[in-house]
Amino acid sequence: MTFADIVAALSKEVGTEIETDSDTCAVRTDASNKASVTVLMHGFDSREALLMTADLGVPPPERLERLYRSLLEANDLFRDTGGATLSIEGATGRVRIQRFDTYDALKDVGPYQALIAFATVATAWAGIVRDFRDAPAAKNESEEQDFSNLSGFRV
Repeated sequence: MTFADIVAALSKEVGTEIETDSDTCAVRTDASNKASVTVLMHGFDSREALLMTADLGVPPPERLERLYRSLLEANDLFRDTGGATLSIEGATGRVRIQRFDTYDALKDVGPYQALIAFATVATAWAGIVRDFRDAPAAKNESEEQDFSNLSGFRV
């Protein structure tokens, strides 16, 4: 399997040709009919691996420490990220989610299902980041957050 094969399989599944820039493509998804994310896909044929990444936006300035703690807790053993990791881009403060998979791992579920699973989790986290200022404050800032609605998204 190559990155070109992955893009061809995705193009067939969605019914339109996905354009690539050698080893990169962008796919705008509508994961929840409420919001969409753009997933950047980078193929690493020499490593037989695919990186999917999405920009989740800039978090509101309120209670950043609590949000950052929630992001770190979600990363712990990929508990609430569907196998992806969350990060903060240092210069801009933008939150990102990324997932690195081998091409062999994609054979089991297929590139389309892997993309949908990733986009679903990314869309949920984009909403969390965007709406964090509206989230009810925890009684104790160290109180564990409930992200159980994100569990079960595994590739």
